[in-house]
Amino acid sequence: MNSTNKEPVWDAVVIGGGLAGLTASIYLARAGRKVVLLEKSPQTGGRAATKELGGARLNLGAHALYASALGILREVGVEPRGGSPKPGGPLVFKREGGETAVPLWKLLVGSFLAWPEKTELIRFYAQIRKTETSALQGISLQRYLEDRIRSPRVRNIAMALVRVSTYCDAPELASAGAAIDQLRHSSVLYVNGGWQTIADRLRAQAQTAGVAIRCGAAAREISGADPEMTVTLKDGTRLQTRRVLSTAGPKETLALLDAPLPAGEADAFSRLVPVYAACLDLVVAGLPQPKTTFSLGADRPWYFSNHSAAATFTDNPEHSVVHVMKYLPAGKDTDARQDERELERFLDLIQPGWRKHVVQRRFLPHMLVSNAVVAARTGGYAGRPGPVVEGRPGLYVAGDWVGSEGMLLNASLASAKEAAMRIIGDKEQNKEAMERGA
Repeated sequence: MNSTNKEPVWDAVVIGGGLAGLTASIYLARAGRKVVLLEKSPQTGGRAATKELGGARLNLGAHALYASALGILREVGVEPRGGSPKPGGPLVFKREGGETAVPLWKLLVGSFLAWPEKTELIRFYAQIRKTETSALQGISLQRYLEDRIRSPRVRNIAMALVRVSTYCDAPELASAGAAIDQLRHSSVLYVNGGWQTIADRLRAQAQTAGVAIRCGAAAREISGADPEMTVTLKDGTRLQTRRVLSTAGPKETLALLDAPLPAGEADAFSRLVPVYAACLDLVVAGLPQPKTTFSLGADRPWYFSNHSAAATFTDNPEHSVVHVMKYLPAGKDTDARQDERELERFLDLIQPGWRKHVVQRRFLPHMLVSNAVVAARTGGYAGRPGPVVEGRPGLYVAGDWVGSEGMLLNASLASAKEAAMRIIGDKEQNKEAMERGA
């Protein structure tokens, strides 16, 4: 295999400089592999990018780091700092003529729920702690809740809790087993300075390990197979490599291939349903109801959180960063202006007069949350593509749509580590086979 343009022959080309790509590159480089990481944007970070707005640092919508993701980050030398949001806050329910906000503690001790409803809510909490979720991977969340909870209001409360832990409003599609697993691991951290700090620390660890990082380098095509593969960039540069790890989305990865995958494997990529949210991100000078730092819609897919109540995003002690979000229905289009008005109306209810406090605002009408719902129809976690692309030897994938472990960042990091370990292991196996043959 000959290199071109005086490029070296790489052991691995990693496509995508988000958290998955950076993490995988660290494992690979620390194992002695010659790695180049390609990021199409001017800087690494991907969806973890943090933007300056009104003197504050804002994530792209509401980001929360689940404690279960900390293990892999610590393995690669990154320890995020921040704070955990306080539990509680009102749930917003529909009522005749509008909505009403009910403090969480009043659901069990007040009169809003009837006694049988309170019993159902308590039973639901007790069951999710001991339910064997492996048997529920192929059952939809909607079916699971309807079979176990008679009260529509209690089902809505349960759905609100699932939405905030999975960032997904697709009960008819989502795996009940995967959703309950995620709900069980609901301890989160808001990261000081935003998620870009995680990306920056990962980048520093990657560079220390010897990873060559190229920003503004968009991949156009992946060709060849192990051990002779080529990644061609949009500027015409050709990188010769033994293996390729794509951390792009499933459809983006398919589009990079010079020849299609076998139909079954390609279908596993293309049938995945992405998850989106509409996000209203605010920098505010105080709030009308400062004690209300968190709220959810019960029968509407709404989320509100004052992230500055738990972590630091601005040097101005009078300012706070607030995220208001609508979990969008999976696979369906919505009206962006109507979504924005819904979020404004939600704020009118829980923070009346909030507009007077706004320093800066940003509306993201269609933000990608995850590349795939963990779907019941394909068996939950087991139905997601694995990190090894069987139809193209030498090609690996990682991201929030890959592997049999976790959701969101947890899935991204777990699949990144697994893909890196497979690349390292496959090379060692090939070396041993060649030595035996000699």
